[in-house]
Amino acid sequence: MKILVTGAFGNLGLMCVERALALGHEVRCFDVPTKKNRQTARAYSGRVESIFGDIRNSSAVEQVVKGVEGIIHNASVLPPVTETNSLFAQAVNVEGTRLLIASAEAESTQSSQGIRFVFPSSVTVFGLPAPKELPRTVDDPVESTDHYTRHKLQCESIVKQSTLDWSILRVGVSVDSRTLSTDWATFTSLLRVKADNPLEYVHPKDVASAMCEAVTRKAAIGKTLLIGGGKHCQITQGEFLGTALQACGLTLDRRIFGQQSFYTHWMDTRESQRILNYQQYTFSHYESEMQDALAGIRRLLTPIRPIVNKALAYFLGWTMKY
Repeated sequence: MKILVTGAFGNLGLMCVERALALGHEVRCFDVPTKKNRQTARAYSGRVESIFGDIRNSSAVEQVVKGVEGIIHNASVLPPVTETNSLFAQAVNVEGTRLLIASAEAESTQSSQGIRFVFPSSVTVFGLPAPKELPRTVDDPVESTDHYTRHKLQCESIVKQSTLDWSILRVGVSVDSRTLSTDWATFTSLLRVKADNPLEYVHPKDVASAMCEAVTRKAAIGKTLLIGGGKHCQITQGEFLGTALQACGLTLDRRIFGQQSFYTHWMDTRESQRILNYQQYTFSHYESEMQDALAGIRRLLTPIRPIVNKALAYFLGWTMKY
């Protein structure tokens, strides 16, 4: 199958590209023409077709959908930019998706060939978790609580109204050791969340696998599926944030956490696993990856670990007060 991957040179996009190639698909990559993306594209020269452009540009999008049989639409703007520059994010996330679908529908009509369309939504569309809630199901009500979730729900509606053979994947928290960097404001905002807030992790490789399966499997057509790691990935905010510090040999005192709720949940992923058979990694794999990635820092901090732990607890405690 000839597959278009938008946002192809981002973290998740690249994993989709790798997985699609491993499955024997012909891959066309579409992304913005940054220096980093062009360097990445050169590394894939001869293995994929790379096209650079803007998802908001109709002529670029019309060109990029020509001849494809499936689309995995990863191009998007994420938080915190969705909240700090909502008009730009709306143009990329919602209008870009609308334009891509319209162009794919026109191409499908002209070529008399159906086009599969996979859209990654998010677990965050379920809103804030209720006390002692059960794992979320696809039938549970959704609500927009910020620009990001509003964009996701608007896109879900656009996808469902299309004539394409679509699949929507609501994805859990998906990071790995490649995505260590975050800004201080984001980190402290996450510390304000309750330590026992539910969170379902899913490895990016499993997400990429789910997307590549969804674009080909008949049983996925017209389905909204929940993509998480399963029971062995159902953890808490405290466990998740503590992983990086533990990999450095440090500890994160649970008393530092705030009392806010955050829009992550556990999910019932039995249907998605039955259809897509994508769950290969657990949260322990992520912990091991972080241990390996931060081994050098851990060795450096070992002699002074007690001092650093005390200083960290004091500094984070002071930061959370102010």
